[in-house]
Amino acid sequence: MRISRRLSRISGGALLALLGGCGGGGSDDLPRQAISGTVTLDDRPLPHGFIQFQPVGAAGVATGGTVADGKYAIDRLQGPTPGDYKVLISSSSAPEAAAAEPLPPPGAPTPPKSDPIPAKYNSASTLTAKIEASNATPLDFSLKSK
Repeated sequence: MRISRRLSRISGGALLALLGGCGGGGSDDLPRQAISGTVTLDDRPLPHGFIQFQPVGAAGVATGGTVADGKYAIDRLQGPTPGDYKVLISSSSAPEAAAAEPLPPPGAPTPPKSDPIPAKYNSASTLTAKIEASNATPLDFSLKSK
C-alpha cells in the first residue's frame, strides 16, 4: 500500500512536470519579423495557396503561411528572422472545389494534380527575399504562368 501511494505521487509529480514543460510560451527570443504582402499569378490575385520562406545558409528560421485572395500575412511570433530567404509559392484548390472533384474508383491510382504555378516559383524556386529588422515594406510577388 505504501509503495503504491509513493508510486502514485511520483507518477503524478512527473506528469505535472511534463505538462508544465509543454506550455507554449510563444516566444523564442529570436528577432522575428512580421511580414505580409500579395501574390498574383498572371496579374490576378492567387485565390488559394501557400508561401514558404526558407533561409539561405545556416542563419535564419524557416516559416510559411497561407495565401488567400492574393494576400498573406505571417505574424511576428511565427515570422522569419532578418536575413536572405528562398521563397516557394504553390497553389491549392479551394476547399469547395476539392470536395466537388470526383474520387477515382477504388484501387485506381490518384491522378497527380497539376499546379498552375510553374516549378521556378516552388519546387525549383528562383524567388528570393531579404528580410530586414523592422521590415514594414510589404513583400509582393508577381508570378507568370508562362
